[in-house]
Amino acid sequence: MLLPGLPPTKLKGGTTLKKSTKRSAAAMAAAMSLSLALSACGGSSSAVASSTATAASDSTAVSSATTAAKPVADLPEDLEWMTPFDETVTLNVCVGWDADSSVKDGTTPETNALVQLAKDYLNIELNFLWMVPNDQLSERLALQFSSGELPDIVMLDSENFYEFLDSDYLRDLTDAYNNDASDDVKNILNMLGEAPMQYASRDGKLYGIPAALDPTEGVAGLYYRSDWLDALGLSEPTNVQEMNDMLVKFAEYGPTVNGGKDTAGLGSTSGVLNTNFALAAYFQAYGAYPNKWIMRDGELVNGIVQDEMVDALNGLKDLYDRGALAPDFATWNSDQFTERVTSDQVGATFGTYYIPAWPLNQNKDANPDADWKEINLPNLGGNAKPAMNQASIQFFNVVTKNAPEHAEEALVKLINLGMAVNENCATDKTIFNGLDKAENGASVFYLPVYIYFPVPWATYRPEIWAAYEAKDRDSLKVEYEKVMYDYMDDWLTNGNNSENRGTSWGQYKSRLEKGMGIDIGLTARETGFYETNYFYGGATATEQRASSTLSDTATSFIIEYIMGQKTEADWESFKQSWNDMGGADWTKEVNEQYKSIAG
Repeated sequence: MLLPGLPPTKLKGGTTLKKSTKRSAAAMAAAMSLSLALSACGGSSSAVASSTATAASDSTAVSSATTAAKPVADLPEDLEWMTPFDETVTLNVCVGWDADSSVKDGTTPETNALVQLAKDYLNIELNFLWMVPNDQLSERLALQFSSGELPDIVMLDSENFYEFLDSDYLRDLTDAYNNDASDDVKNILNMLGEAPMQYASRDGKLYGIPAALDPTEGVAGLYYRSDWLDALGLSEPTNVQEMNDMLVKFAEYGPTVNGGKDTAGLGSTSGVLNTNFALAAYFQAYGAYPNKWIMRDGELVNGIVQDEMVDALNGLKDLYDRGALAPDFATWNSDQFTERVTSDQVGATFGTYYIPAWPLNQNKDANPDADWKEINLPNLGGNAKPAMNQASIQFFNVVTKNAPEHAEEALVKLINLGMAVNENCATDKTIFNGLDKAENGASVFYLPVYIYFPVPWATYRPEIWAAYEAKDRDSLKVEYEKVMYDYMDDWLTNGNNSENRGTSWGQYKSRLEKGMGIDIGLTARETGFYETNYFYGGATATEQRASSTLSDTATSFIIEYIMGQKTEADWESFKQSWNDMGGADWTKEVNEQYKSIAG
């Protein structure tokens, strides 16, 4: 959870607290809060607030709601976790936070309405040792840990979680989770597969509740202009050669649509190893996995130096030579890419589920005749297989060893509370008397512990489709499902005549269309047909020192190869250089670390 560049910090007993080059838990929370609100809540927090505008938001109403908050006498069966403790459980906590404009002005973590709910409903009192802006949290926590005065509950990133676990600083959460976790919390963690809970456990005991994202959202495919394919009289490609030929034809056809402008059959930014608007998934179409840690002969290896890369590199060079890649693609940033997509200058691009909602929707708004479909990589046959993270754990919610009695149960109940107040949880929120709402000063991201609520698309999609086919919107119980229903209904009913054409089209295509968007990732998980990018914990020592240089070296080699400045004759020397610059040591450390946490 600590920023890179800080000197090693010692816990009492001589344990070194690792510094991470990855984003701190606090920074990750801040960065993810908006994207999760958009994906899980169907809009920004302010949009959610506006959708509940009928709720009281003036000071009088808030005061009334605060007064009314009290433990619920007769709890529904699925809310038994809200039974309050007989005696107050007081927990020392530390929080990093940044003000959220959607939350009632003046609210701080200490005055967060959810803190009041925790006290009134659960009999949990949070004692804030300090609160700092997110960008100061890592350094402040380092000082806190070095003093030996640990907060009772805290969110740790992978580096520090395993360091604390090895040093016996963490309490066993197994019984608390099994007995007190709500069905919603368990359902979300079960949805994410076995890996997150496996990596939070040791010797059959659970030591952290993982805050993780849904790996299916990171699965990529090839989005292409289906209207161009139809105009050319072609069928969807079924192998990589047909895919490459289609991309070349798109580059040739594009100027007839866009007024003679140069057209990239395959659009990519300069960050060629990225997943979105780049080339990482092109390599996956050839069974190559640059910058992914894949299992080969019982050992983890980085796909960037596996020989499967060569065929993909030759395919890209051929595309460049035949004009399917823009001559200046190595200079494109995301803004330039979006401009070209919007103006019909890109025929296809690789990306994850959301890109129909942005930036392809910009093209749909600018040109109603534009349409896009997606190729699921396995449909290309051969070695084509998408990559998917084994686990996308951001951090672990833990109880430290000297916490008071019942701290384990209290941690779980606080996480339950954060889940229950989520706009997309089906909990009857009237029991909270308005204290669950942002306009009344509530924010999950102001709490000291929480987990994410990735959208359970495997559940929502069939529910939304069933409601749509029955024309029964009211059968949907979750607000976000209703929002998605409205987008689908608007697009399927009005098509290009929709007042919100690009938005409705993009939301439908990315979330609800069959064989496109999130359905690609769900299919990969359901079939098990994907290449696993293994989780190995926090950044290793060499990774912190050398990963940036290694990535830059690989990116430069790929671009030079595509442009003809490097050839197959240079491949072995590239691999040797990558290993000599730290890749070999990194690989050794990754395997040691993986084996230590995977068992």
